[in-house]
Amino acid sequence: MRNRAFLLLACILVQYLATAQELDSTSVKHKFSIYLQNNFQEKLYVHTDKNSYMAGEIIWFKIYNAEANTNRAISYSKVAYLEIVNNENTPVLQTKVELKEGHGSGSLYLPVTLTSGGYTLRCYTSWMKNFDPSYYFHKDLAVFNSIKAEETLAAADEKKYAVQFFPEGGNLVMGMKSKIAFKAVDNVGKKFNFRGSIIGISGDTVARFSPAKDGIGTFYFKPAQLQAYKVSITPVNEKSFLVQFPEVFERGTVMLTTMGADSVLNISVQSNLESEGNYTLFVHSGHRTVFTKSLSAQSISEGFKVPFKLLGDGISHFTLFNSKQQALCERLYFKKPSKVAKIEVLPDKKDYYTREKVGISVLETAGGKPLNTNFSIAVYKADSIVVQDEDIVTNLWLTSELKGRISNASSYLKNYSEEAIDNLMLTHGWSRFKWEDVLQAKKTEYKFFSEPDGHIISGRIINKDTKEPLAGRDAFLSIPDRRIQIYTAYSNQAGEINFFTKNFNSTSGIIAQVDPRKDSLARIEISSPFSTAFSNYKAEQFNFRNYGETLQQRSVAMQVNNAFNSKQLNREFLPDVDSSAFYLKPEKVYKLDNYVRFKTMEEVLREYVSEITVSLRKKDYHLSVFDIERNIFHSGAPLILVDGVPVFDEGNTIIKFEPLKVKQLEVVTSGYGYGNNIFSGIASFRSYKGDLGGLELPLSATVLDYSGLQNKREFYSPMYDGDVAAFSRLPDYRTTLFWSADNETNTDGKASINFFTSDLPGKYYVVVQSLSKDGYSGSKMIDFNVNKKTISQIGEKRE
Repeated sequence: MRNRAFLLLACILVQYLATAQELDSTSVKHKFSIYLQNNFQEKLYVHTDKNSYMAGEIIWFKIYNAEANTNRAISYSKVAYLEIVNNENTPVLQTKVELKEGHGSGSLYLPVTLTSGGYTLRCYTSWMKNFDPSYYFHKDLAVFNSIKAEETLAAADEKKYAVQFFPEGGNLVMGMKSKIAFKAVDNVGKKFNFRGSIIGISGDTVARFSPAKDGIGTFYFKPAQLQAYKVSITPVNEKSFLVQFPEVFERGTVMLTTMGADSVLNISVQSNLESEGNYTLFVHSGHRTVFTKSLSAQSISEGFKVPFKLLGDGISHFTLFNSKQQALCERLYFKKPSKVAKIEVLPDKKDYYTREKVGISVLETAGGKPLNTNFSIAVYKADSIVVQDEDIVTNLWLTSELKGRISNASSYLKNYSEEAIDNLMLTHGWSRFKWEDVLQAKKTEYKFFSEPDGHIISGRIINKDTKEPLAGRDAFLSIPDRRIQIYTAYSNQAGEINFFTKNFNSTSGIIAQVDPRKDSLARIEISSPFSTAFSNYKAEQFNFRNYGETLQQRSVAMQVNNAFNSKQLNREFLPDVDSSAFYLKPEKVYKLDNYVRFKTMEEVLREYVSEITVSLRKKDYHLSVFDIERNIFHSGAPLILVDGVPVFDEGNTIIKFEPLKVKQLEVVTSGYGYGNNIFSGIASFRSYKGDLGGLELPLSATVLDYSGLQNKREFYSPMYDGDVAAFSRLPDYRTTLFWSADNETNTDGKASINFFTSDLPGKYYVVVQSLSKDGYSGSKMIDFNVNKKTISQIGEKRE
């Protein structure tokens, strides 16, 4: 009996150990999956109508929103924040853009006060502010100001160089051969060619290397001793200088990756750390775990073989763990994406005349089948100012997953080279998450909210004297306009408040208040919604002296276009929004122009507003509303509003208000709950212009020039059908002939675009960027020519 019990216990123990071992081998995969579920991330791509501008021109842009791991178009955030910043990370322009169904569009006028130089366009959502700003969207823009052109003639800063080294897997270990990647840039972010030498402690040169592409390259090196090596860098036609070489460790682990002949990635591992336990290689492509395998310390020299077909498109992440689940080595590997749309952009002919109609056909397919996508299209005049750009395919599959600025990014996919792109993987960091957070199941405390319904205005309530935060206070936010908008919030222990707005497109500013009758010392501070965190991304700087004739022509074109088409260029679409107030339908509406216009508000209310009674108590006026449903007057005063702004007294302020400035009075007679507040009815006064009609606000109110989501401009594209329009004497100096942000291909994958050329002959580019709901991205650029009509051709046309 005792033997049977022992045997049963032994079987249970064996099963337990087997189960525990199995759980341990899959724990990384499980924790990784849980982490991704709890840490959703998104990415943005911005298509601009061109990449170089004159101060005084308009930037037209389209924003695409995608899920970070799958590149599928998503409709998660409803607001994007777009900024133009200079190289000191000072924003010169900022705007908020509405996102619908995973995309949004807008425009920015470049003021003539901007100085010439390289600027960075960056874009992000509120949710993205919780993560590394390196993963915001970044793009170079060149801006030239013809009025301030003399500033570009200042002497250039002395050139400085930087060379960084990146051992594959992470570290150099004495006696172990490593593949070392390097990246070389100057102080303005440009690549440079050089010859490099590694010098040992005895002064001997032990290795030589030079860049292969864009200042990037690799070489193999085996540190023979535990010493500090020196590196000599000699730029072409310049003096040599020394840079720091990575530290060499006595003990550690080295990982090397090579492609085998049978489409297998061979991962060799050298280590002098572990004498027992397992090494585990974990490979994931985006959100998918594609490979995991463990090897004992004794058999680690066998290495790992990862079938290439298992890797997902784009970047895969290889991580080697020890038995304690500590990440020892990491590296990125890139697989050319197959989920790319094929786009054909076909003009109806190659050559056109000025003011002639152009027809463009767009056809999108994937795997030979029609593809339904959302796309943007820009048509602009080519010139000698070349600003490197990346298309949506390069961004979503490559640069959005890497840190730092990448020169000639699009060329890595267009002129695909496995060696060049692998060098890029080794030299650019990746840190969408930290393994410690994943393996420890660390719960992340997010500071910034997502915005799935609209813009969130945040701030805090403080004591105006002590500046201490005040918890448990009600706050009110008003957006004075013809449309009544009022929002409430309640402060937490840190005094923080959040107003969840909807359809906030107003530019009239905001007013934030705390009821001074409850707390006379409370004040509201409103936070900027724009990110204060910056990456190390720096825009390329331009020597505009090399583009004299081109800049002069573009400056003239800009000035003529603004002079003759200013009204058309600044025409805006007014958004379709629900104009009803938060209380929806009031019980009674008084349009005061339908009544005798009395000189005082007291007379107005007493004479024909039967739902409101006015009484005088110790020289103070008191309003009360008759509750029609309960057939009694409320004992307390109603919520009194002027254009949506609360008036925090019993009636004194509104009684003194000029009645001739009031267009309409709306009365809610029943008790009304809003946020944490219950009001004894509502008396809402609307002025003619929605501008408060001269209402004097209390000193405790916070009044800010705070714009909502931008209204869209209408792109000006004149039509020249017919002789009268074609021969109009008004000059047409458009350099951007056409811009359209929201287009879709039909079920056959087709779309068509029509526009007219301007008076400017030359070469023009057509650029299409697109993204489908299931993650197919595509880009295409073509060109056509515009020729000036001869006098004889103009005469023939007139006849």
